[in-house]
Amino acid sequence: MKPKFLYSFLLFLSVKFCPAQPYYFKHYQVENGLSNNTVYCSAQDKQGFLWFGTKDGLNRFDGYTFKTFRHDGGNPKSIGNNFIQTLYTDWQGVLWVGTAAGIYHYNAQDESFIPIKTASAVEVRCIIEDSFDNCWFVGNNTVFSYQKSSQKLINYKPYQHFDATSITVTDNGEIWVSSTAGTLEKLNPATKTFTHFDVFAHSKKVASNYIEKIFTAGDHKIFVGTSTQGFKIFDAKNSTYQDVLTYNKNKTEIFVRDFLKYTDHEYWIATESGIFIYDTEKGTFLNLNKQYNDPYSLSDNAIYTLFKDSEDGIWAGTYFGGLNYYPKQYSTFNKFYPRTDKNALIGNVVREICKDQYGNLWVGTNGGGLALYNRDKDDFISYGLSSKKDEALSDRAITAIYEDRQKNFWIGTFSKLNLLNRNTKKVKQYAAGPNGLSNNTISSVYEDRRGNLWIGT
Repeated sequence: MKPKFLYSFLLFLSVKFCPAQPYYFKHYQVENGLSNNTVYCSAQDKQGFLWFGTKDGLNRFDGYTFKTFRHDGGNPKSIGNNFIQTLYTDWQGVLWVGTAAGIYHYNAQDESFIPIKTASAVEVRCIIEDSFDNCWFVGNNTVFSYQKSSQKLINYKPYQHFDATSITVTDNGEIWVSSTAGTLEKLNPATKTFTHFDVFAHSKKVASNYIEKIFTAGDHKIFVGTSTQGFKIFDAKNSTYQDVLTYNKNKTEIFVRDFLKYTDHEYWIATESGIFIYDTEKGTFLNLNKQYNDPYSLSDNAIYTLFKDSEDGIWAGTYFGGLNYYPKQYSTFNKFYPRTDKNALIGNVVREICKDQYGNLWVGTNGGGLALYNRDKDDFISYGLSSKKDEALSDRAITAIYEDRQKNFWIGTFSKLNLLNRNTKKVKQYAAGPNGLSNNTISSVYEDRRGNLWIGT
């Protein structure tokens, strides 16, 4: 059946991209215990453990350390293959693992992996369950249904050259399967027949109609992630589809890998161009991607999996950059760190912060000198780094900052005391000597009520 095309203004030219707001990610990679930095899939079991599938082993994370499960030829209870392609936790909290050579469910009591026997080794791409306690999975050009109670395996194949990529169950129990040819197939399990829908029929012709992922979004809507035409929405009730997000800002094609429902009106979309956050009420998108000068941005733009844990934290698995964790935001602190642009903070270690009489913040770093924070522009102005001798601080490692009643600043360092005139930016240095300081390493500065200056060394 060819779907009717629902004409929509949700095309590239009308897509609204929101301005960025702070999203800070924590990274977990091989050096943190992950078995491989290519993470394809993620899930959480009923014990609360987080599971991550990579191209070299299955990882279990307890919040502190990773434990890796790999195939062991001498252990029949080990997992049968190290290439983990998909994970799913059923309603009972049991973990199902799809690999490049078969499907397994995990027994937490003895940490064993129990295989589901198929006629041949199946490259499992996606796992889901229905309301009748059946486990569905796709692989090797076939759709499989596994009845847990009877341990009976049934296979379905729409047509000879059908190649399934993903499977989902809608809220009303319908089974939908996607293909490499750009079709959605609705399965009737009773008759083992499929109804065919083409979600590329009225779109711009492209080299590949590959569908990577389908996802049930409620209200008869199925989110469709493609390799060349980004994100589509298919209405299963009316047999219509919309091209919602097709291109990046630079007009390159978007490759969608995964979907995550975060709130009723917010969905996160994993792509090869980072993460898109979709606000269904406003019809807007926010694109998060790797910023090479930002240690808190995504570690990689190729996002393969998204998962929300029991504490509402979001985990993003990437192809090159391991895991990214975004915790639930109860309150947000903006972060400032060294960048390559001119008005950024210099130095990673902040030793001193002083609020002046105008409410401005002066920041002293260990190696980056002194900087004034500009609230209006949200950037920094550096002081004392001039090549001119009378405008240079004696040391870039700041140990003390104090504003006196003349509104000038006394700057302590590991090498002399400095007096900075805020208006002229001129610096006068005071060194240890018979009639001077007892030591050049300054630890504190204070002015008493009589205007006397006390120096701690």
